[in-house]
Amino acid sequence: MKQLKKKLLALAVIATTFLSSCGPDWDSPGNYYTFTGETIANFLENNSDEFSTFIQVLKRTAVWAEMQTYGHYTCFAPTNDAFENYFAEKGITINELDDKECDTIAWSHILSEMYYTTDLVEGAFPSPNLLDRYLSFSCDSDSISGNLFYLVNKTARLLERDDSCENGVVQIVNKVVEPSNKMLPDIMSEDKNISLFYKAMMLTNMNDSISLYIDDKYVAPGGDSCITGVYYHTGDEWEYAIFPEKRYYKYTVFAEPDEVFNRNGIYTLDDLIAYAKTVYDESYPADAGKYDDDYTNRRNPLNRFISYHFIEYYNAYNDFNVTNEDLVNTNFDRTNWDLEDFFEAMLPNSFMRIVTPKSGQIYINRKGSPAAGVTAEGVRIMTPSEIPVDQNALNGIYHYIDGILEYSNYVRTDVLNTRIRYDCTTLSPDFVNSGGRNRPGTTSCTGIKQGFCKNFTFSDETLLSIRNRHQWFWSYEGDEVILQGIYDATMKLPPVPFDGTYEIRIGYPVMASRGVIQSYFGQDPLRLDPCDIPLDLRIGGEDPRIGWVADTDNEAENRVNDKAMHNRGYMKAPASYCPSGGDYFRYIGPSMLRRILTTQYMSVEGEYYLRVRQLLDNNMAEMVYDYLEIVPKSVYASDKGEDIY
Repeated sequence: MKQLKKKLLALAVIATTFLSSCGPDWDSPGNYYTFTGETIANFLENNSDEFSTFIQVLKRTAVWAEMQTYGHYTCFAPTNDAFENYFAEKGITINELDDKECDTIAWSHILSEMYYTTDLVEGAFPSPNLLDRYLSFSCDSDSISGNLFYLVNKTARLLERDDSCENGVVQIVNKVVEPSNKMLPDIMSEDKNISLFYKAMMLTNMNDSISLYIDDKYVAPGGDSCITGVYYHTGDEWEYAIFPEKRYYKYTVFAEPDEVFNRNGIYTLDDLIAYAKTVYDESYPADAGKYDDDYTNRRNPLNRFISYHFIEYYNAYNDFNVTNEDLVNTNFDRTNWDLEDFFEAMLPNSFMRIVTPKSGQIYINRKGSPAAGVTAEGVRIMTPSEIPVDQNALNGIYHYIDGILEYSNYVRTDVLNTRIRYDCTTLSPDFVNSGGRNRPGTTSCTGIKQGFCKNFTFSDETLLSIRNRHQWFWSYEGDEVILQGIYDATMKLPPVPFDGTYEIRIGYPVMASRGVIQSYFGQDPLRLDPCDIPLDLRIGGEDPRIGWVADTDNEAENRVNDKAMHNRGYMKAPASYCPSGGDYFRYIGPSMLRRILTTQYMSVEGEYYLRVRQLLDNNMAEMVYDYLEIVPKSVYASDKGEDIY
């Protein structure tokens, strides 16, 4: 463990400068293959002395034909030595592989998008391989020379990178890539560094909560909806909504290594049980002492402790906030604001705040900003380079954390006592697990089928899709949830951290193609109460009913205008984000607005729903669910006022 700790500390330093540290060695002359117009198949055959075994495998599959034709693929090419070691480990020869095994090997090594290592950051490749599995990307250092190198799935080392071909790029690896076919609890059982967390997970039976993978009741929409998609119009673009062929259940687990527990005086399962009781008896005093021996009860302190470490979303290290580095560095105000997103946790009625400050490290439940200072450090998520094992399972991923994660009174009433701004692509696990969130800019979006979307129900006349991410979109974080048609959609709202009065707001860009909506709020999704008068999403802020006035150098006047707009139920958009090459949303003009849909008392134990219904007789009208804000009165009505970010 001491040796592991030294390695983790060394790699933590490496990880903070991952790309810049790895760059110089790779960028030296001779490391890049010069593009000659070859396809990937041509490249492999022209180097058959090194790849003859891989060629044999590929030629027994349909993938070989794809490597000969137009496309934008990434091919991880194992060398002959890599296959020799692979067959030795399996105790077989290439002639003993059946066609299905050849398919599995081929599909494991091909991505249907093209990625150069210069485009990547630590975490997962942005697109899955042909098996629909995400491969990880990390770096390590040679123990003798100290030189850095890249790894795929923690085991396959890149020997040569970024060989450009007519139809993609080849990355040469020294080992056959084998994504795990085990479920998340099974792969965690093999990691001796998290043995205490694993024992607690098994004692509470929370392992059963992260064991699903494919929804066998899901049937993809008919026709070409999964191939060419449904053609539709949104804003100024015509795009395709392509529906997933399968519906996946996927999870992310945050696990404290034993060393972290030991650092906090926790060495045994009994120690952890006692620690959890201290935290959760205070956080849930009404349940104190009632369920102490019933570890599978969701109100048991240890059960609460473990379940707060789970979310129903697949999030690789580079998925939590925004994956596009160009977008991060261009579109966000990193001087005044830290990137943050919110995710509902599997502890009932709880959520967590994921924050990435300018340092690039990622934290859970961190509070503060570069402008205001940090009042709560939070728990740091360790980088892939700090973790000595492959964290990816068939149905999810787990991360080490460098501190104890808890939903304590302090976290609930202080750290999460903030403007809670959800990017709407995080409001359903299906938006994330379908691959809709964090997709790079394309001309296609991800369609979502009615009846198979957690937290959302919508009418047959509603086309719901996740719009792909672009730097220049007038959308927070560059993507959005789109409703189109005579839409009628009901969303289960995320939980609140404490009982109190909250404003429920949506952010949206004004456009002529939008609709007129009536919103409804309540606890019974079938009997919701109307919120105020209908909202016309086509009316800009210059309308006197809204009263948007451009900011001046006089901050007192700006605050007066903010208050006047707030009294009318509107707000300027945040000053923390801008479309690439433009002004921040707050200053972009009266076409970027926030609307306060309702102000309501909400309790921690309650479940609340928000419905939006399109009133126009126009099946082309649309609504952008860009971001949702749930804001406690302690923030929006504070003496110092809510910040503009």
